[in-house]
Amino acid sequence: MRKRAILVGYDGAAMAVSLWGAFSARLGIPYVPQSAKLILAACVSFAIGIFALYRLQVYHIVLRYFDLRTVTRIFSGAAIAAIAWVILVYLMQERILISGLPSFVPRSVAFIYCGFLFLMLFMGRYVMALLLSGAARVPPPSPHARFNIVIYGANAAGISLANSVRMTPQYRLVAFVDDDPALRGQILAGLPIHASYELPQISRAERISEVFLALSSASRSQRLAAINRVTGLNLKAKTIPAPEEIVSGRFTVSDVRPIDVSDLLRRDPVEPIGELIRDAIQDHTILVTGAGGSIGAEICRQVLQGGPRKLVLLDHSEFTLYAIDQSLGEMLDKLPRDTRPDIVPVVGSMLNEALIRSLLREHDVDCIYHAAAYKHVPLLERNEVVGVENNVLGTLILVRAAFEAKLTRFTMISTDKAVRPKSVMGASKRTAELIVQAYADHPACETAFGIVRFGNVLDSSGSVVQRFRKQIAQGGPVTVTHQEITRYFMSIPEATQLVLQASAMARDGEVFVLDMGEPVRIDELARNMVQLSGMSVRDENNPAGDIEIQYVGLRPGEKLYEELFVGEDTLETTHPRIHMAKERFVSLQDLQPHLDELREAIGSGHAGTVRRKLRELIDPEDEIERVAEGVVTPFTRRGTNA
Repeated sequence: MRKRAILVGYDGAAMAVSLWGAFSARLGIPYVPQSAKLILAACVSFAIGIFALYRLQVYHIVLRYFDLRTVTRIFSGAAIAAIAWVILVYLMQERILISGLPSFVPRSVAFIYCGFLFLMLFMGRYVMALLLSGAARVPPPSPHARFNIVIYGANAAGISLANSVRMTPQYRLVAFVDDDPALRGQILAGLPIHASYELPQISRAERISEVFLALSSASRSQRLAAINRVTGLNLKAKTIPAPEEIVSGRFTVSDVRPIDVSDLLRRDPVEPIGELIRDAIQDHTILVTGAGGSIGAEICRQVLQGGPRKLVLLDHSEFTLYAIDQSLGEMLDKLPRDTRPDIVPVVGSMLNEALIRSLLREHDVDCIYHAAAYKHVPLLERNEVVGVENNVLGTLILVRAAFEAKLTRFTMISTDKAVRPKSVMGASKRTAELIVQAYADHPACETAFGIVRFGNVLDSSGSVVQRFRKQIAQGGPVTVTHQEITRYFMSIPEATQLVLQASAMARDGEVFVLDMGEPVRIDELARNMVQLSGMSVRDENNPAGDIEIQYVGLRPGEKLYEELFVGEDTLETTHPRIHMAKERFVSLQDLQPHLDELREAIGSGHAGTVRRKLRELIDPEDEIERVAEGVVTPFTRRGTNA
């Protein structure tokens, strides 16, 4: 309140001085007001101007930050004050003496007044901002404690970052660097803009310690080129958050973080189709299974932002369920009260059929996002009975309950490991896909069943990225299974956003496959992570390196290369990064006897029988090895349903 009172007092004085100056400039002599009506009109126009500045929220602006919108608001306030004064004066028809003769007030006074007032309002705030910045700046402990830095990216984010850097004592901003040749030699925020190829010379001449990357809107290729250029000079590189991490548009030094593997793998953004998001979420009561997992938790967060009627969270882990419930509660507090949906956390297993049916009935659920599954490949190779029971029978219980309750939509999260599976985990997910498709094909089905298949997500629980980080922090070695092994990667937010859009397209058990981009060599990923950590790889070419990479061989159930499609035929959808797979399916009539046998094998706890039944359930036409082994499927191919 004190700051606003000072600003209001200053603005009132600025209006009086500007009006007096406008008259004096127009008449050529210091003007002395003599008319009481003119003084009254001036006072009323000052009050109107102050009110206009308040309504334009000029008094709410943080003085340390100026942008074009601030300047526009100040100019609008000055113009309103001048227009109000002109209207009042001409309504009064008041005259003044000019060269001893009575005359109407010159029209040019209003324009001069507006210009003078804008300059005084703006310059006054600019001076205050400089004073506040100087007062907030704490001198560094010593001249040697400051780090010379360069900002890579001459854009709006770079300007915001530059303003923050100048208020931080430990950094000294030297220059901007940008890939756009048209910007070379120009000045931004008082500093020169250099071409990116000049970075080595700047680094040597100015003894640069770090480079801050302000490339949030750059394409993936541009971002990779910039990162490689900086790390190739052995400079520390930091970056502002990605657009999906921070959306305010203003970046401070505290937002800047070290370059991470996600910055290397992050792809060019694609605008989501709002209509699909609304169809999938708005006004629906949604149940998310595996709500505490990496994908399930992100589905919950994005669903909450889409305006559901109610959100039911199901997970068998008390801790992860508590964590996502707390996270959603914090998000809920930021939403308007009349738009806050009910959030219902439920501790339980999807294998509990009575619980599932009770939840659907009690909460009037109409959509299910099925993200619950055991996913760790080597672990399920040793625990196949429990893994298959959870992934196959759990899905069967959910699908059957959704089918009988006639829900609006059921979407299952699948994996690229379900394509020509070599592991128990992959086979169990492929069998789960067949279950979804079989019920979708039933003549009495009224639920829009759909399957969304994609590869690895960055930083999911148990991911290779997390393991590499831990190994690097411990000084190595970093363990890679094979030099040629590749995997597809996608960020959790992008994958989830595409899942929600794909679910809105589902009708008859289609398999939607997300565009994962190009596969990534895990060996290359490990080397990049070591380099980004400020260390080097120790190998034959660099025996003095910091971190060794060891090749330990493929683990049980692992493949060198993952695939996303069983066949070659795919269909495009309305979204450029969502494709539809054309794959065979099995009727429920043919599938049911084998599911019953699988249930009996699980009940007996005999791992070998469980494995054999899984192999019978998976189509042998895609497994050359199975033909050699004489495995025969009882299923007859019936074409495609895509």
